[in-house]
Order: sequence, then C-alpha cells, then structure tokens
Amino acid sequence: MSQSDNINKIINKARLNNSLRDLPSVLVPVWQIKIRERFGINVDREIAEYIVLAAHESGTWKRQRAIRKIEKLLIERGGDKTESYNIAKNIVEMAVGNPQQ
Repeated sequence: MSQSDNINKIINKARLNNSLRDLPSVLVPVWQIKIRERFGINVDREIAEYIVLAAHESGTWKRQRAIRKIEKLLIERGGDKTESYNIAKNIVEMAVGNPQQ
C-alpha cells in the first residue's frame, strides 16, 4: 500500500492543514488580547489558535482536542506530560469554560 493510498495519513494531513479554515484569522490575536486582559497570562499564537477552535466550534470533543494539541505543544517545549496536561486543561477551561458547569 503506497503512502497516497493510506487513508489515515490523508485524513491526518487534511486535519493539520485545515484546523482553522472556517474561522477568520483576526480571531487569534483578539483572543490573545482577551486572555491577557481577562486572566493576566500571555499565550502564543499556536496555543491561541487551539483556544479559538475550541471556543468557536460546538461540541465538547473540540475542547478535548484543543487540550491534547496544547499539551503536545507544551511537551515539545520541554514540559512534563502530567504538568503539560494540567496546564493545557486549565488554559482551555479558563478561556472557554467548562461544559459540565
């Protein structure tokens, strides 16, 4: 089976390339400012993109996906897995809210 025939790789590539395709690009810096003013923390553009995705798309799985993506970014930057998950979860819950509330 060639790489172009592997459906999982095709889907994964499409998800990576189109994660924010329907959302205006101006929302990312607006959310960065909003988070900085409301909570007093600075988030970079990559993390803000996932927060925007979680906030503007319906469904709790978007929040879970955003938490996983932010956790992965923090681990790549040298964070501990457990600590990175807790930070990611707290950031998303602070910025977007907790759906169980």
